[in-house]
Amino acid sequence: MNTGVVYDSILLDLNFGDTKERFFNRCWELNKEKLVAQGPNNDYVKYAMPQKFEENSGKYLNMLFYAKFDNASKIKSFDLKFSYTGWAPWNKELYANKLLPKICDTILKWYPGNKFINIDREGAPKLKVKVDGNRQITVFSEENTKDVSVLIEDLRIKMKNLK
Repeated sequence: MNTGVVYDSILLDLNFGDTKERFFNRCWELNKEKLVAQGPNNDYVKYAMPQKFEENSGKYLNMLFYAKFDNASKIKSFDLKFSYTGWAPWNKELYANKLLPKICDTILKWYPGNKFINIDREGAPKLKVKVDGNRQITVFSEENTKDVSVLIEDLRIKMKNLK
């Protein structure tokens, strides 16, 4: 944060500071273009990633996302969940722990800069965290589950709320 570098772009032409109305309008545009759909329980927007995630594997990914808003109804963070489309409890090759390193590689391509650092937490999943300017990205998964979770936060807002 001391560098003064600001990264506002998140994904799909959505940015930190966009209003709730802008978020919903953009999702509506993406829906009309058939790029996104309603996610499970209407809690997320579902984006079926258009290409095979791994060459010659037949593995495709779903990405669920939703914005979190501050008191002024502006985007302060983004919650994403990635999972293989063919996930099943009996298919251990498609579990989140196998997907997590691949998601970290993808995040590094989408958001170049610093590498992830590992953070161990007693009794909780390990976290992978990277910070570039005002943008903090945290990646984790629960053991034996489907989803890899990614949280993209604007540290300008997070730090203000900690004071």
